[in-house]
Amino acid sequence: MKTFLTHIPLFLTLMLTIACGEDRTYEYEEKTRHSHWMQEQMQDKYLWADSLKDFEPTWKNYFAEPEAFLEVLVARSKQGDEWSYVEIDTLQEDSHERGYFNHLDSYGLDFILMSDPTGQTTRQVLRVVTVYPDSPAERVGLKRNDFICSYNGYKFSKSNVSKLQKGVARKLEVRHVGVDAQEGFFFWEDTLEVSIGASEYVEDVPFPVWNVVETDGVTVGYLMCTRLVEYPIEKENRRGSSPVYREMMDEVMKEMKNEGVDELVLDLRLCNYGTLEMAQRLASYVVSPDARGGLFAATFWNEKYSGNNLELPYDVSLDNLGLSRIYILTSSYTRGAAEWLIHGLRHSMGEENVITIGTETKGQNVMTEEVGDQYYVRLFPVVAYVGDGDGNYEYDEIEPTIEVNEFDFLSLDEYGSVNETLFSVALQTILGNGQNGGE
Repeated sequence: MKTFLTHIPLFLTLMLTIACGEDRTYEYEEKTRHSHWMQEQMQDKYLWADSLKDFEPTWKNYFAEPEAFLEVLVARSKQGDEWSYVEIDTLQEDSHERGYFNHLDSYGLDFILMSDPTGQTTRQVLRVVTVYPDSPAERVGLKRNDFICSYNGYKFSKSNVSKLQKGVARKLEVRHVGVDAQEGFFFWEDTLEVSIGASEYVEDVPFPVWNVVETDGVTVGYLMCTRLVEYPIEKENRRGSSPVYREMMDEVMKEMKNEGVDELVLDLRLCNYGTLEMAQRLASYVVSPDARGGLFAATFWNEKYSGNNLELPYDVSLDNLGLSRIYILTSSYTRGAAEWLIHGLRHSMGEENVITIGTETKGQNVMTEEVGDQYYVRLFPVVAYVGDGDGNYEYDEIEPTIEVNEFDFLSLDEYGSVNETLFSVALQTILGNGQNGGE
């Protein structure tokens, strides 16, 4: 069988020559070369490369688009791999998009589709959950907890909700919900018409919000992290670029240190992407001082690339905040580097000192890496497990210490506000009013 498959090009050439009187070998090679290249890379660098060693896809598989062909390969591993991916140079798609937010082409907001919160109609509306800095949505004044009821006069449904993901300039009907305290019902407070500009590239700034608050004599720092990355631009354009986001993290931590924070709330509910090195750096700032001499994480590659296996210690050269515990906000978006960070800290500090608040995380215990760029395809397969300081990589979703679904509440205050649902729960917990009070 294997010998037969290796001669598919010759076989097809013969059949096509007989049928059409011409040699179409080049046409076959042109249309399938990306698949053959992807298969070679996966058989070499994929974490579960052994599962592909003798794998022989059908000749039809080779004609599939890159995303579809990758699905064929990862299915063979039987590992439930949902993390490997490809990027096509000719498309403007964000491989790490967050809900309806695609930073390469977006209005700069994320939202959820829901029924009319007032119960007055059977209409569906969009509830704005995130507005990103320097975006069309921010420039037009949209905020968290705005309700968008229509666009250009059209009502929303599952079939057209993507119209607010990207596209041309649109007119939006925006409303806000009020509550009658005496009668206990919701009502629409107002109706505004907002004109939003066309979608565009929106830089997903990794540290968009941070502040320090004083409450009952306790100095509490708050830091939102959406991505654990060093650069704002793509890899191939980094020549001469400084690691501006690493520098931003360092500056924020310096300010936190100067403010003398007693407790830190790290908001990772939107953090769905990043590098192990940046996770290690952030962990080195916030881990308890007595654990700094240990390991943060370890990686485990396939047998051929076992020489790439790493043990990453905490960086003792950084000015540690001196915390005894940390509070971390999570959601279903929280994955990858954010989860490696949580697992590493829990191993080093003890689970009781790494208190998670929110909802269950995604459960990514592996890392991906770009292994090549050919035929307009950039391939990012899973290449290694990421374990904690003990090398334990057998973990799944992180269950929250305190489970809170922010979307169950009427209010969605701005991130970092003391009235914002998850941050408020963290503050109550810090002050001893929650399930894990301070000492």
